[in-house]
Amino acid sequence: MDDYTDIELVDLARGGDARAWQALFERHYPMVHRLAFRWCGAGQDAEDVAQEVFVKLVRKLQTFRRRSSFRTWLYRITVNTARDSGRRLSLRQSRHESLSDERPGNDPADPPRDMVMVSWIESALDRLPAPQKEAVLLVLGEGMSHGEAAEVLGCMEATVSWRIFRARGTLRTLLGQEK
Repeated sequence: MDDYTDIELVDLARGGDARAWQALFERHYPMVHRLAFRWCGAGQDAEDVAQEVFVKLVRKLQTFRRRSSFRTWLYRITVNTARDSGRRLSLRQSRHESLSDERPGNDPADPPRDMVMVSWIESALDRLPAPQKEAVLLVLGEGMSHGEAAEVLGCMEATVSWRIFRARGTLRTLLGQEK
């Protein structure tokens, strides 16, 4: 089924072809999981979101109208599912401690600097307003153009550009790099 396009697989899956469902899952699971992981920041949470996305896909595949590519449509489902999951998680518990006023140090007893830096940046990303975080994850994390991200997020390209601009300023402040 590797030779089939997404649209051909969608048509076959709509008709009940289990191999087409499997091919769609195998083809798109890595992207869905990667985006969920970037959003959630935890392996099990990302796995839960990815599974929920594919459960939704089974229910929603009949609603796919081909106004965008299947991949863009699936990105939108993933972003919405991750956002909803994040809201549920934040009601139950806080995933990260507050950002420290100090930058990570070079104490040999501390975790490796790269790991500390990644954790520090993830914490800052978690503090962004959801629309800014979504734009950053799609454009900077997934390598989408502003136009592609706008299609996924259901907004104008200029809105994505503005969100990225605002997010960069907020991150500079949060990370203590404001000049």
